[in-house]
Amino acid sequence: MLQVFSYRLIDKSDFDKFYQSIKSKLPQTLLSKIETFRFASDKQRSLIADLIVRRFYAKELKIDPFQLEFDYNDHEKPSLKNYPKAHFNISHSGDYVVVAFSDCPVGIDIEKNKGNRLNVAKRFFTREELDDLFAFQEEDQIEYFYQLWTLKESYMKAIGKGISMSLNSFSFKKFYSDFRLRYSIEDMGFQFTTYNVHPEYACNLCSKYILKPKMEEIKISDFDEMK
Repeated sequence: MLQVFSYRLIDKSDFDKFYQSIKSKLPQTLLSKIETFRFASDKQRSLIADLIVRRFYAKELKIDPFQLEFDYNDHEKPSLKNYPKAHFNISHSGDYVVVAFSDCPVGIDIEKNKGNRLNVAKRFFTREELDDLFAFQEEDQIEYFYQLWTLKESYMKAIGKGISMSLNSFSFKKFYSDFRLRYSIEDMGFQFTTYNVHPEYACNLCSKYILKPKMEEIKISDFDEMK
């Protein structure tokens, strides 16, 4: 099983109305977390990511979405308590939240293009990745950088070690329109899917499935049933 969802942030006033309508239903731990955010956009990204997970598993497991409990590994990767085969991963950047669900390890990452970060590539990418990157015309290098960055993030998240993994301990290579691992000190049995969420964003999925699922769009109205 592999499903992927995306959500685009709505206006602050519309989100505030929604937040007030669902606030009383939220578990205290979640409410406390949301209230720590200073900016409305941060509140929206965090709350919606959590609600997407709760909505999905409430339907899958036929239980109250607000009764779900979560565990965290040593690298702060969340998992659904008492359901070892329930794997999910969350990412958000700018105006987008994306969430992937699977019955085996999965990772997803989205990043808004914030301009030239090629100095970061020089610090963290492998020699082979840098050769590929700088083979592009200058105007295409930035876009390729964000593709590689989100691929690396999605892979580390699927492995479950997060930033404790060295970014140059594995390497990607583009074959036609697809990306594959060139080598890694970790599990090589992952497949990668690139999503064109928006021209200003890069988004990649890492999973055990060859299947490339369509990304399903979530609207704020999809959470009305949880109020």
